[in-house]
Amino acid sequence: MRIAFDVDGVVLNSIDIILNRINERTGTSLETEHLVSWDLEPIGVDFETLRDAVGYMYAVPLIEPYDGAVEVLSRIHQAIGEPLLFITGRSDPDSARRQLEALPWNSSTPDMIVKGGTRYKIPYFEEHGVEFIVEDDPEHLAEYEEAGIGVGLMVRPWNRSANISVNQRFDGWTDLEKWFFDSLPARPQSMS
Repeated sequence: MRIAFDVDGVVLNSIDIILNRINERTGTSLETEHLVSWDLEPIGVDFETLRDAVGYMYAVPLIEPYDGAVEVLSRIHQAIGEPLLFITGRSDPDSARRQLEALPWNSSTPDMIVKGGTRYKIPYFEEHGVEFIVEDDPEHLAEYEEAGIGVGLMVRPWNRSANISVNQRFDGWTDLEKWFFDSLPARPQSMS
């Protein structure tokens, strides 16, 4: 199974960087729990402030990963024996690559492919033969399923109330790891 991972909200806790920057600039105290979607304009964040916060997030050298992300991705990389595939909605996917490579990987940074540029990811799925995406942004998930792509939703405060159909819901990286390794086809036992 060819699996792809979104970056922000799935691997990297980018929203905390964005909200902290907004709070610094506006004197507000927005927290992740206040969010009902990735779109921040409905909660009163103006476009210029949001653009500044996202630009700031792109520029930071390191964004903390969610608990277990690095360890689970390392084990998945080892199991599949090919580059990890990250497909981001960022307009600057190179910033995501740089931040992913800066994570505290065990012995070495795994091989990875980082693609993206828009929140609509079907062209990238087609380009890379993706069969399953782990995503936190519910905006295009129905379209992905209609295109035959399996969808795993990494549950976060901004998508908890989303009434959408997905193949799997993950409450964290431990859930994802169990599902992934349970989904792998059985490997033939070698005869000794």
